Amino acid sequence: MPSKAKVTSNRPGLRTRKGSGVYQTGRDRVGQILDVSLDILIESGYQALTLREVARRCGVQLGAVTYYYKGRNDLLQDVLQMLLAPYGEHFRTIRAAPGLTAEQKLERLIRLLLEDIQTKKTTRLFPHLWALANHDPFVARAVDRIYILERLTLNSLIAEINPALPQEERETLSVFISASVAGSTMFVGFEKPWSSELPLYSAIASRGLVDLVRTLEPGQLEAFGWRRRHDAKAGWRTPTLLPPEDFQALLDEWEASSTQVVAQVES
Repeated sequence: MPSKAKVTSNRPGLRTRKGSGVYQTGRDRVGQILDVSLDILIESGYQALTLREVARRCGVQLGAVTYYYKGRNDLLQDVLQMLLAPYGEHFRTIRAAPGLTAEQKLERLIRLLLEDIQTKKTTRLFPHLWALANHDPFVARAVDRIYILERLTLNSLIAEINPALPQEERETLSVFISASVAGSTMFVGFEKPWSSELPLYSAIASRGLVDLVRTLEPGQLEAFGWRRRHDAKAGWRTPTLLPPEDFQALLDEWEASSTQVVAQVES
């Protein structure tokens, strides 16, 4: 007997592709499909995510799934969007938090990310996506998008804490912070050997990363063998797998949503 997932209505942050769920009934069905798909990804991995398996676990005919999703990539796109929405809201809320310095906001963000990797969802899903991104261009672009959103908040805080840092150093530092946190998954993630030591680990990581952001000086890295490879006047472009128009749309969306959150906090 197939297990029926709970249908969730008016899910906060649920933003599906155009046409994947317009009316409430459709949104309820899409919500059920996405919940089941996420469970499959966490428990069994991407290879097990098929439209037929999703239909079986939802207890519906295959057509009830293919009505909304014609293929697995479309489905994964909405699953990741559902997964990412709460992160974006948390990031923007931290960025706009009143009464905190930029350093305090950065520390709060680092601790949030470290706490998140202790969830079963994050520990099971993200390493699987990293591995899959090595072979699947669609997943590689989706993963790139995830971490761009994370780094946009890091970039803005680093710029506030250390405004003298040029863009290339600032964005590369954001990559280092993001990678440091993500790489901790294998040690302090869900059911990992050092998971019980997260409070101490988080304190060390927060202290070290915030101090690095505050004290790093422009040009200081040249003493460690780094040389600028391009003309500073020509500018520097963020490395990304996204097409230029998609990358710019992502930046515009992040800026608009951040402005909205700030306005809500100030009102």
